[in-house]
Amino acid sequence: MKNKKKELIKYILVGLSTVLIDFLIYKFLIKFIVVYLSKTISFLSGTFFSYQLNRTWTFKAGKNKLSQFIKYLIIHITSLIINVVLNSLLLNTFSKNYFLSYEVSFLIATLTSATYNFLFIKKFIFNNTRS
Repeated sequence: MKNKKKELIKYILVGLSTVLIDFLIYKFLIKFIVVYLSKTISFLSGTFFSYQLNRTWTFKAGKNKLSQFIKYLIIHITSLIINVVLNSLLLNTFSKNYFLSYEVSFLIATLTSATYNFLFIKKFIFNNTRS
């Protein structure tokens, strides 16, 4: 049980770092390019960062395996679609004058995709690592 708790804490720390990277890149890019592309680039930047840390630090999965990375990428691509579509739908729902509409949309889209990621990453990628 203690290892699972440590694993969850590490996953959350990696996730928070990933969200910070995602958010900072997103906020920078929306000043220069369209929202859809900004969100895609920021999300993928976080994905590559999180794969390395989750593989080596959180789940101690050892050597990088191509099959593991491909599964991770597939999960994150579907998560990206969920994230970008939800972010866009929420932005279209909020009034353009709504205070913090970008931030609220970002947060809801991120929490939704993060939950999806954790469930599928733990179940299908790093499930054979230490208990």
